[in-house]
Amino acid sequence: MTASERTKQLLANGLKELAATSSLRKIRVGELCERCGVDRRTFYYHFRDIYDLAAWIFEKTVITYYPSKSHVRPTREGLTRVLERFRKEGAFYRCALAEDSQNALGRYYVSRTVAMYSMVVQNIRGRERLTDQESFSITYHCIGALGMTRRWLFSEPERSAEEFAEYMIQSMPPVIRSLYETEQEEAK
Repeated sequence: MTASERTKQLLANGLKELAATSSLRKIRVGELCERCGVDRRTFYYHFRDIYDLAAWIFEKTVITYYPSKSHVRPTREGLTRVLERFRKEGAFYRCALAEDSQNALGRYYVSRTVAMYSMVVQNIRGRERLTDQESFSITYHCIGALGMTRRWLFSEPERSAEEFAEYMIQSMPPVIRSLYETEQEEAK
């Protein structure tokens, strides 16, 4: 791990700790830097603001388990592992996903998942563009998935990540669900 990655991880860990007791809106860069023993300039060298750091944390979680290349399909296991991470780091994700400001993580979550599903569907179908219906269905699902993920994190502690992932997959529009069903068929 490079020095830059270590610094980012240090700041991420500090933000996760602060998010356990405060909303992202109330966490100040100076407070985070003091907690981590890092100069403010170092923070701003790596991130624009607290929300940019929250997005980086989310991206590190997602990139580990979800495709970043257009030829790789999302998997049930990947979705389940992302949700397990959300649950494990529940204080941070409840804090970060509860906000609905312009730079909030929820908006990033939606744009990231829309982009990921769109890219994979376009590649598999060999097209440069999705149809309007496909684009609408993917966006509609991702917005709904954010709401249901929030609900799951805040009020459904008894539902496992695996069970929640399966509910999500079964509720997906056909254009996305087919990605996961093809995975099951290939496994047989």
